[in-house]
Amino acid sequence: MLDRILSYIAEGPPAPAPHPGSIALRREIAAAGLMVEAARLDRKFDEAERAVIIRIAANHFNLTAPEAEELVAVAERSERRQYDSWSFIQAVKRGFSEEERKDLLQALWEVAYADGSLHRFEEHLVNHVCDGLGLSEADCADARQKAQAATSP
Repeated sequence: MLDRILSYIAEGPPAPAPHPGSIALRREIAAAGLMVEAARLDRKFDEAERAVIIRIAANHFNLTAPEAEELVAVAERSERRQYDSWSFIQAVKRGFSEEERKDLLQALWEVAYADGSLHRFEEHLVNHVCDGLGLSEADCADARQKAQAATSP
């Protein structure tokens, strides 16, 4: 089943309508996969970061907590199997509006700041995703500023 999901991500065909109870939408998995990748880059992916990703997924995709947890679990498995973020970026670029891509960029910054520090690899990934999604440096800076404000005590 995971291979079918990865095939959808890599090949880019429109995902079929999910059956009742399914949350395995290609664009949501891709977005969550990018957030998981951002959290793992500093090699300290902990429960606090996972909780941030679950919260963001639930809010952004209008999911229940169990659905968001399932989505993040699928994204974690998908992210482990990817050699780079390109397929996730392309799935997001095809499946999200410009405003949704900007929201995702802010979410990526929030994940990067979730552990209280920004690792240079996390910063590089978010900038790479911004470029890959066709967003400007100003969009990236704006998303970063909003994320910092959202994660400040």
